[in-house]
Amino acid sequence: MIASWVRREFAGVGVTQYRPGQHLPEVQYHFLGRALLCIDVSGSMTGAPLVAAIEGGLDFLAEAEQAGYHCGLVLWHHDVDVYLPTTTSMAEVQTRLRAARASGGNELRPTLRAAIAELGPMRGDRVVCVFGDGDVGNETDTAVDAAHARSLGIRFVVRGLGSGASACLARTLTPDEPEASARTVDDVGTLRKGIASMAASLRAGR
Repeated sequence: MIASWVRREFAGVGVTQYRPGQHLPEVQYHFLGRALLCIDVSGSMTGAPLVAAIEGGLDFLAEAEQAGYHCGLVLWHHDVDVYLPTTTSMAEVQTRLRAARASGGNELRPTLRAAIAELGPMRGDRVVCVFGDGDVGNETDTAVDAAHARSLGIRFVVRGLGSGASACLARTLTPDEPEASARTVDDVGTLRKGIASMAASLRAGR
């Protein structure tokens, strides 16, 4: 015998089609994918390396946008030469990247601090994609800043021109990841493809 309190008839509320509320964009803002492309523009990048890096960066931006990421740009040397946050229009990011010039030395910490200041308070997938052709400056201090960024949920993807550069970036930014030859760009001839390939890690992180 079925108990008298058991519900025998089930009905649901009809489908509603309310328009999104006025605050939806503000809510979505914090959960969107964001990628900060950081390209080494130190003096050693003068000439063909910088041309290839710019082309690779443009390819990266196109693929990242297609993957649903809002992209910013950092051109770095011994300081931050150009910084465009991920709220910048794609057209402006592309324009500033095309205008990149090489000069100066190498110090990655100012770039990491800029990335942490912008991406740290946000939610969603936040990725800092770093290309370098040499050292990062003070490795110990850079590693401390990178660890702080990772503790905030920020991911790093790295590419280095040559095994020395890629090993340095891996030690300081992604020390817990297994060794991967894919982080190494062998020569200037493969530099464009190497930088563009970082976009594949954006889809993988979703």
